[in-house]
Amino acid sequence: METEERGTERFGSPIEGLRATGASTSERDLVKWITRHAEEENVLLERYQHMAQESTSPAARYLVELIIEDERRHHRVLGQIAHAIAWGSFMNPDLAVPRMHEGAADKELVEEAKKLLASEKKDRTELRRLRRRLRSYSGTIWPLLIDVMLLDTKKHMRILRHVATYRPG
Repeated sequence: METEERGTERFGSPIEGLRATGASTSERDLVKWITRHAEEENVLLERYQHMAQESTSPAARYLVELIIEDERRHHRVLGQIAHAIAWGSFMNPDLAVPRMHEGAADKELVEEAKKLLASEKKDRTELRRLRRRLRSYSGTIWPLLIDVMLLDTKKHMRILRHVATYRPG
């Protein structure tokens, strides 16, 4: 797996972390699976980049660039998860995917998450209305982009529900 953002390179590869920390068999299997998956995604990313470069369609290039942004984020997140599992408590928490710790969901955070969730629901309603209004623009990619935004809104709502309902255990 390539060196990840946010300084995880200071800890070496996840495989090195498994050796250094004496990780369990299940942790080793999980990190190896994540690493293999990230390598497969890297191949896909290269194919997407080639597709974007070779396309003569500005619309196709635009859409593929959106996928490339997602794939890059996926690759970064997978690397961060693998590092967090492999290096465990030796990992600087600022460099890995953080765990939900006790006190992480204070009252103000939960209330703000609930308010943001309500805003996302309103946004979803507005996007659905806009999507209906764009039906007559079938020769454009605009309806598709609204559909993608609706998927992102669904993702945001899921994240906010998690934050709003988190209870330290």
